[in-house]
Amino acid sequence: MLSENAVALLRFRVKGWRFPVRDRDHVTFEELVSAGIMESDGNGDYRFTDGLGARREKILQEEEDRIERERHEPPDASELSEAARGLLRSLVSGEKVEVDEMTRPLYRELTAARIMVPMHSFIGGWESSFRYTYWGWHRRFELAGMTRAKEPAR
Repeated sequence: MLSENAVALLRFRVKGWRFPVRDRDHVTFEELVSAGIMESDGNGDYRFTDGLGARREKILQEEEDRIERERHEPPDASELSEAARGLLRSLVSGEKVEVDEMTRPLYRELTAARIMVPMHSFIGGWESSFRYTYWGWHRRFELAGMTRAKEPAR
């Protein structure tokens, strides 16, 4: 299990984003060395270990997923109204449902159930859109009471 700092650093390196190694980064790089993911290049920088190849992206995805699973509580849809569950079914089936004065209370129900989180923007204002939580996304079919036939594009 890698720390959040090590996962963030790994994400930068997997994406090819290079930066000078600062003194405070050595502890995090050493965590990646201990995990067998990176090694010192002998010149004050670090590189991926030989043979890691495409596995580094898989390791990164697994660690990101683990952190997200630990960060958020799973949803509780037991108190959802039928209207909110209907909105969720529409969203899961791929329908674009605009946030307006009629749908905002239903989106708020999905937020209270930890299925979605509100997003804010300068132009749209408070609660102008909503996004799935980690668990809301991964359990959306179950929470909507649907079978998982075909997953719509994310």
